[in-house]
Amino acid sequence: MYTSNTNYKERILSSAKEIALTEGMTKIDIRSVAKNCGIASGTVYNYFPSKGDLLVAVIEDFWEDAFQSIDWRSFAHNDFYTNLEKMYNILNGYLNKFKENWLEELSFLKTHEKHLGRQKQNEYFKIIINRIITMMDMDDIVRNYPWSEEVSKEKMAEFIFDNMLIRLRKGERDINFFIMVMKKLLSY
Repeated sequence: MYTSNTNYKERILSSAKEIALTEGMTKIDIRSVAKNCGIASGTVYNYFPSKGDLLVAVIEDFWEDAFQSIDWRSFAHNDFYTNLEKMYNILNGYLNKFKENWLEELSFLKTHEKHLGRQKQNEYFKIIINRIITMMDMDDIVRNYPWSEEVSKEKMAEFIFDNMLIRLRKGERDINFFIMVMKKLLSY
């Protein structure tokens, strides 16, 4: 378990993540986390002033872990569509670790907690969208697509990620059809 030298904040976050993994995000509460850590509830509040702050830390940690599992250098020698599928498979595999559909569970949180969680999540979504743009630039064919103000790389990257999220929320294992549609859209 934990030693007395373990940082309380790390212990608390680890306990909350374990609850998210085994029981779902909506089951995280200060009392359960404190009990799992063998500390008083007040100690949790010293590090996370509210349940919302704890949930945001769990969400942030989730996306940090998900990004660490992606070896971006391995994308250098692939075409855009292969990289898109790789990214999707990595994110899908990471999400499958959770007992419940983690992305769906955010909608069941209280309004304030949901707002904080979505705000942090959207920061990471912007990072992913920027990675998609980078992947577009790595592919000669996609990079040379006749982008315009109406159909910009930024808008297309957001469209792609929005559709990937829909599939992730539905728990779809592959995105072959989506990739085929993207190839048709981006052919000229």
